[in-house]
Amino acid sequence: MAKQVFSNAVILEGEELEVTRGYFVVDDGVVEKISEGSPSGRATDLKHGFILPPFVNAHTHVVDSIAKECYLGKTQLEVVGSQGEKFKALSSHPTKDIIAATRATLQDMLRTGTIAHCDFREGGETGVELLRQVSLRSVKSIILGRPINFEELPRILAKADGVGLRSLSAFSGDELTEIARQTRKANKLLSIHVAETEAVQKASEKSKGMGEVERALELNPTFIAHATHASKQDFSLLQKKDVPVVFCPRANNVLGVGSPPIHLALVAGTRFCFGTDNAMVCQPNMFEELSFAWACLRGTTTSAGSDEAREFLKAATVEPTKLFNLPWKGIAEGEKATFVILTRGENLLNISDVYAGLVNRARADNLRAIYVNGKII
Repeated sequence: MAKQVFSNAVILEGEELEVTRGYFVVDDGVVEKISEGSPSGRATDLKHGFILPPFVNAHTHVVDSIAKECYLGKTQLEVVGSQGEKFKALSSHPTKDIIAATRATLQDMLRTGTIAHCDFREGGETGVELLRQVSLRSVKSIILGRPINFEELPRILAKADGVGLRSLSAFSGDELTEIARQTRKANKLLSIHVAETEAVQKASEKSKGMGEVERALELNPTFIAHATHASKQDFSLLQKKDVPVVFCPRANNVLGVGSPPIHLALVAGTRFCFGTDNAMVCQPNMFEELSFAWACLRGTTTSAGSDEAREFLKAATVEPTKLFNLPWKGIAEGEKATFVILTRGENLLNISDVYAGLVNRARADNLRAIYVNGKII
């Protein structure tokens, strides 16, 4: 593999995405050198473009893209509840149409800079198999299956990367405990939709004497999804237990359930990632997710600045690589050369802060190239 040198670049380096303005050398699929200044030999001039890790979408339902905009005029429960529009669509469309829609969504994901996603896959064992069949070589699909019934759990664990439960009410308390135990024993991921709506959060407090986050933490999940109506205390508990949360602000807003309190996670020091959630509601475009999430944060916390923007970029890139134990890390010398290149374009000219500028203004049309292990894909 030929050596590649990129000059005049803004490089977001390491797990903290430290900014280095200079040049970047890749040799034999590995980052050989990152340095300020200019290289001595020939190089590809990026003209102040950016080199950063690729996106990882930490929560998706990509197969639901067969039912785009079926949420119109309906509540969240009417859209994604057990009798909701998504399940009607999944059961009424031919498998070939579902496969075609899913593949198109995964292609769009790749074209917007995402090379891995974690999907909550309905339909039990058959649902897991369908997404395995459709998955692209260039986009890693981490699949969390949903058992149709408790007896199906061993088959789900054998074929999926873990279990992704739609709610704490999907199974009885004893079954939830056993699902968690068996999932941990199999060394697989466990996640749950938690505190997504105000109604379920209040119902949990009334009937169980505790909120959904506290109940979910009793199962020792790998991470939780949503936490749209979690409290300050909830985020402190998540931080103490070192359990990350995946926020999905666009889908939460489009479905009318509110904006996640990201500011509380930042104050508590809770680890978090971002996901685009249901593809019937939002395209899996992490550029759009970041800019929307940034607007939500600034709407509650006008003091949010460069440090918070950096945390947002980390949540969409390096943080989920640790959560899902992916085979690449941050951009650093000696690490695999997996990265994206963004051009400046008109929208990124004259930005006064790299982190806030990228979070607030970067778009898919800035994407020049995606490299995995030194090879452009």
